[in-house]
Amino acid sequence: MAPNASAQLSDEEYNYVTMDLRGILNLTMTTNPQVDFVFKTIQEYQQGITRFNATQLEVDATLAWDLFVYASTDNWTQVEAYSTNGNPVLPAEILEMQSSVTSAAPVNMNAFTSLLGLTNSTVAAGVPTAATQFLAGEFGTAAGQSFDPGTASANPDTHQFRIDMRLRPEVPATFATTGVDLTLDGNNIAFAQAGYYYMEVVYSLVEDL
Repeated sequence: MAPNASAQLSDEEYNYVTMDLRGILNLTMTTNPQVDFVFKTIQEYQQGITRFNATQLEVDATLAWDLFVYASTDNWTQVEAYSTNGNPVLPAEILEMQSSVTSAAPVNMNAFTSLLGLTNSTVAAGVPTAATQFLAGEFGTAAGQSFDPGTASANPDTHQFRIDMRLRPEVPATFATTGVDLTLDGNNIAFAQAGYYYMEVVYSLVEDL
C-alpha cells in the first residue's frame, strides 16, 4: 500500500476556436470587354463576321453555381447615324453567341444562338428563370442543375469559358438568318440603318438557384 497517497495537482486552459467559411464566387473576364464588329465590304455583310474567343471568362467558386447571360436592353443603342433611311431600332437578338462549355439548360449557348434581350431573357432584378439563357447550370437546385465548386486553373473544361460572337447583316442589313423581324420596331422598315451601335452583354454568376 502506497504511503500517504494524495490527488495529483492539475490545471487547464481552453481555446475557443471558430471557423467562418465564407462562400466565394469570382467571375473574371480575361479579355478586352469591348468586342468590335466593323462591316465595310459587301462580303462582310453577306457572310457576316465571327469573333472567335471574343470573350473569355473564368469562374472560381467554393459552392455550387450557375452562370447565365442576357442583354441589358431590348435593343442596340444607336450612337451615330450614317444615313437617313433604314431602321435604327435593332433588337438584341441579332447578336449570335456560342460557348465552349456545354450546359444542359433548356435555353443555352451550346451552338450559335441569338442572345435574348432583357425582356425576352425574363431576367428581373438580376434573377433568372427557366427561360433565361444559361452558360452553366440551369434554373433549379436538383442534381445536375448546377456546376461544382472549383477553380478555373484546376478545371479548365468546366470553369473556363470561351465565347464566340457572330453578326450577319446580309444585303440589305435585315439580319434574317437570326429570325429577327426588323419591321416590328422603330419605323417598320425591314432593313437596318447604317450607323454606329453598341449593346451591353451581362454575364451573371450566382449561387445555384
